[in-house]
Amino acid sequence: MNTRSHKLALLGALLLPLFVASCGGGGGAATEDDSPEAAAFRYRDGVMNGISFKMARIGGMAAGEIPANNEQFTKDARDLAAFAGMLPEGFIPNSIVKGSIALPEIWTNASDFQAKAKAFQDAAQGLADAAAQGGVEGAKGMVRAVRDTCGGCHRTYRHKDQ
Repeated sequence: MNTRSHKLALLGALLLPLFVASCGGGGGAATEDDSPEAAAFRYRDGVMNGISFKMARIGGMAAGEIPANNEQFTKDARDLAAFAGMLPEGFIPNSIVKGSIALPEIWTNASDFQAKAKAFQDAAQGLADAAAQGGVEGAKGMVRAVRDTCGGCHRTYRHKDQ
């Protein structure tokens, strides 16, 4: 699957639940906030869940906690890079809605937030490139750098109790 098709498939997988929810889901009255800000939160929450899932498997393989599979590792690293590129667009102004753990500093210090998001994107893409060239063994040393970029943003722009 080429990169464009891969990104479109990921986007479709993320947006399908939002589409179903916006259509009423199960036929009952919609109780969910349907504002653009709430939609942005649900989008970024979905992307973050995808990132978490991919990082758990990548980290598990890199640490030897789960069996290494070069094909799966490379796919997960590519997916992670795609998610990293998609994440910033979910942070629209005023999107601290019910369920959000984002801090307002994301928007009051937007240049730093964008720099941290770019560092994550670059680290994830570097991991994907290394995995494509050398599989788990060739890329496992880069997993910590990716995690560090996640933590750098979370420590600054996410409520501490989360």
